[in-house]
Parts: sequence; C-alpha cells; structure tokens
Amino acid sequence: GKNDGYIVDKIVCDNNASASWDNDSWGIVLTNLTKRTKCNVYFVVKPVPVVEKVTTAMNNNPSMFATDDADKNVRYIGVNPSNYVYFNCSDYTNPTADTCELWRIIGVFNNVTKGDGTKENLVKIIRDESIGNDAWHSSNVNDWSTATLQQYLNSGTYYTTKLKNDITRNAIEEVVWNLGGTSAYYSASDGLASHFYGYERGTNVYTGRPTTWTGKIGLMYPSDYGYATSGGTTKDRAACLAKELRNWNSSDFSDCKGNDYLYNSSLYQWTLAPSSTHVIFVFNVYPDGHVDTSSAVRAIYVRPSLFLKSNISIKSGTGEKNNPYTLSFN
Repeated sequence: GKNDGYIVDKIVCDNNASASWDNDSWGIVLTNLTKRTKCNVYFVVKPVPVVEKVTTAMNNNPSMFATDDADKNVRYIGVNPSNYVYFNCSDYTNPTADTCELWRIIGVFNNVTKGDGTKENLVKIIRDESIGNDAWHSSNVNDWSTATLQQYLNSGTYYTTKLKNDITRNAIEEVVWNLGGTSAYYSASDGLASHFYGYERGTNVYTGRPTTWTGKIGLMYPSDYGYATSGGTTKDRAACLAKELRNWNSSDFSDCKGNDYLYNSSLYQWTLAPSSTHVIFVFNVYPDGHVDTSSAVRAIYVRPSLFLKSNISIKSGTGEKNNPYTLSFN
C-alpha cells in the first residue's frame, strides 16, 4: 500500500519491455508489452526524514535520549548511544567505512534560525573523530566571526577540499550560531550545563564581539557536552546536571564524563563559547572531563559540527557503530 514504508527501487522486464512506477495510481506503466512478458518489481525501505527518524528512535528507546534543556531539544545521551551516521562520503550510493566518515547525531534542535531568517527543527551532527588540532584564532582573539578556524571550516581548505563533494556541502544548512559567553562558571550557581545553555544564547560577550554568526560549520557548545551525559550508578543524570562543568574532573563525578559520548580522555576539544571578560579565552573540554578556558591561539583538537538540511532522510542503518545511519538526499 501507499503508506507501508516501502518505495519502488526499480522494475525489470523481459522481452524488451520497459516499465515505470506511477506514484499517483500506485501502479506500473508498461511499454512495448508482448505476450508472456514478466516484470520483477524491486522495493526498498522508504527513506525517513532525519528529524522524524530521531523522534521515532526516542519513542522506541527513551533511555537513550533526554529533552530537559530549556527548549526541550531532543538529545542523545550516554556513553555510546546509537547515533552514528555516515557523512562526508565520496560515494553516497554505497556508503561504507572506506568511503565515508563517521559522525554522531547530537539531536534535534527546535526552531533553529536559518540563514534566510526562517526557523525550522533541524538535526545537529558532530564528527566522531577530530580533524586534528588547530588554533581557534591565530591572532589570539575570541571572535568567531573573524576566527581563522571558522574561515578554515567554512571557506578554506576544510570546506573546499576536505568535504569530498557538493552533495556533502549542499547538505549543510546555513544557520545562525549563538556566540554568547560568560566569565562566571565556577560553582553550581553559575556553571551548570543549563547555565551554559543560557550563556551561549545570551548577549554577554567581550566588548565589541558579535553575539551571533551566520554560517555552515561550527563547533559543539559546552552545553552540548554537558547535556550529552546519562550519568551512571553513583551519580545519575540529575546529579551530573546539578554539578558545575568546571568540576566534572572530580573523582566523585566520574560517572558524568564517563557516560558522555562527547567526552574523549585523550583530547582537549574546542567549543564555540568565548569568555566574556577576556580578549583571548575560549571554552574547551579538557581530557580530564572538566570545562575551562584556553587561549584562542592554542592548538586544540577540532570536531566540526553542523546542521543538516531538513529535506535529508535516512534510508538505512540502525545508528550503531557497526551499522550507521545512511543518508538520502532526494
């Protein structure tokens, strides 16, 4: 039937007959038909919009998700949720580990402002591995709008060469990224993931800095890192979210970073959030799990993050690392 979740992939007929599928009549249109002609109709699973796929996954496995930030965004949580997706593939018709990169779906973000000013619910993804370490800004200032890393990711070598084709480049939605920062993040009264979520969307920036930037490729936020934890047996998610990110390196709170797929014990990781009182400092996630600032000129590991256009669908996969989601661009 029309709504059974399958679509026609191809129709193959013998005796030199040809056939096509008519979606309106839900039937086969045949040409050059002769007696005793046989046609085989091949079906494939109908691609599902990425936003819908994530929402369905949440309904089927709610323990893998949370919707507790201020805007009720749908986020994957835990040490290794099934949020893997093949992206930046040289061949999207046959995506494999050899032709694609592994990325992770952070979640569905509500009412994201796009470059044209309209708003839409969009899926945000992040590269599973870093692309190497680099300065946030070679001039050591915490202004993302002029940052050398921003230029590299959006108009420089990464965008023009490291992204393998126009299919990938055209899949990325241009959005308004928030550039708010803070200088207060040391205690449970000002340094929680929820506080950072507000700071990022605020207007507290170093004198003269912009509060937003419109572009395609950014970085994760401190709040993305904080909200990605599921917590564990000694400290559950609620306890983790009640602990300032500055002190997630505490041995008592090892369950927080230890059950967070964005944490990497080997890497310092850049975020997009700046200090609001210092000209050079930008927040990053330290290898011991806590969030603090570093000089923008410092070489720290980079994991690009971006929003997929809403017309992109998932055609196969379970989201597990050995069976990542694969994308359809029709």
